[in-house]
Amino acid sequence: MPNSYKQSIDYIPMAKRNTLTLTEAWEEVFECQISKDKLYAEVRAKKIPHTRIGNKILFRRDTLLTWFHEQETKNYCLSDIESHA
Repeated sequence: MPNSYKQSIDYIPMAKRNTLTLTEAWEEVFECQISKDKLYAEVRAKKIPHTRIGNKILFRRDTLLTWFHEQETKNYCLSDIESHA
């Protein structure tokens, strides 16, 4: 890896990085509102978009935020339908 590339990556603030580890996703996207065990369980059940490289679990911030919004919309629409039934 060229040295200038490594330096440019180091310069990117954490909040601007799109690739997150499980701990970073838990802290930054889920804001520690669920347990890490629950996040691992949801990943194992393939309910949350992620990728594995070896034994490393990685998330894309933009994909997680889109997924999160879809879940909110889906849950809102379901509760709206149930309340009118």
